[in-house]
Amino acid sequence: MKYIHFVIVCICLLVLCISPVAGVRTEAMMHYSEPAVAVGDEVILEQGYSFKVVDMNTKSGAVMIELYLDGDELDLEDSFAKEAEPLEHIRSVTEEEDDETDEVEYLILRITAKGSVKEYGDVYRSTVYIEQYLDPLEDVDDYLILDNNYYFDDDSELELAELYTLGIMDVDDSEISLELRLDGELLKQDDVEEGDYFYYTVYSDEQPDVVFLANVDAFIESDDVTTVFLKHVSLKQVSISDQDDVSSDDDVPDEVDIDVDSPVDGGLKAGRIAIITYYVDDAFSEVRILIDDDMIDSRNDVSAGAYKAVTDELSAGVHKATLIMVDDDGGITSHSEEFSVSVDIKDNITESISGFASSAVEGLGKDDNASDNVSSSLSLPSLPSGSGISNVISFIITAGVFVVFFMFFRKFR
Repeated sequence: MKYIHFVIVCICLLVLCISPVAGVRTEAMMHYSEPAVAVGDEVILEQGYSFKVVDMNTKSGAVMIELYLDGDELDLEDSFAKEAEPLEHIRSVTEEEDDETDEVEYLILRITAKGSVKEYGDVYRSTVYIEQYLDPLEDVDDYLILDNNYYFDDDSELELAELYTLGIMDVDDSEISLELRLDGELLKQDDVEEGDYFYYTVYSDEQPDVVFLANVDAFIESDDVTTVFLKHVSLKQVSISDQDDVSSDDDVPDEVDIDVDSPVDGGLKAGRIAIITYYVDDAFSEVRILIDDDMIDSRNDVSAGAYKAVTDELSAGVHKATLIMVDDDGGITSHSEEFSVSVDIKDNITESISGFASSAVEGLGKDDNASDNVSSSLSLPSLPSGSGISNVISFIITAGVFVVFFMFFRKFR
């Protein structure tokens, strides 16, 4: 399936190749994603880089950004990422060649605003294109493959790290259709041209994570076989459990639906997280799940199937889960369901008993001290005061309440 946004990706990459900054080099691309960001969002990238959205133009989609490396803010000449003027971070690297020292500038990061703004509840979000290239000065971790070259034919699949396979589905004029699978299950299928990037990015808790990225350098057709040449191939170390939400084409839901479950016994209780399972019955260019208008998961290029997301700790009361689906033409449909989170009776009883006991002990302690001070200062015989008797009675009543609550508590164990 040909996705419209991929055309824009190709244009961005073509502009990069045709008109690079003079004298600026790039290493292998190691991150490409298209998250929809809101003011206050922090996006985690590779090699210790991250950025925070400080402000946004809700009409043009331009975003003001603070860029960080290992938690330290970096100085930027221009902090705005716009549609026609992307934000770029360039780093100077001292290199030695032929006994000569030279300063070489490397493009590390480019962030381009898509230019469109969408409103979800009361939150405005702007989609940005993120291109990150290898920083020669920073360490790289968690990669099974990094910046390798491969070629393979359409009569065989390219095996990657004994887990993933990349295969050719079809060739049509100047485009080739590729599909990436994990243990036989389809992860991503798309049509690309020579020079395009084929990538697979997952989104969890609003954070983009690029699992696979490869530049289609060329493909050659003959009478019997088609050969694809790839460069800058990267495969990130991602546990198989992180891919549990991958859905099979044979498991297509009958309708759009949302299920909310507790990961532990006892149901949905205050102070616990919840597992959101949402089902889509068609392919969409963008899907989001929100709890009470706060987004907890975002995905692009979603096929029909079931997907999971995890909430933060929930408070008691009625909450609303909303599934927002955006098709290739920009049309938006949504589906909402309400669910209830009950009070955790065990915790409340325990807190109440502790509170009663603490109050009684503190009260007795204070009154005993006050009694001692008054009697010693007036040199009167030690007699039980009225407040002391009241406290004794209060303590007896509190002890009785404690026993009643304890018996009630045991029924909920």
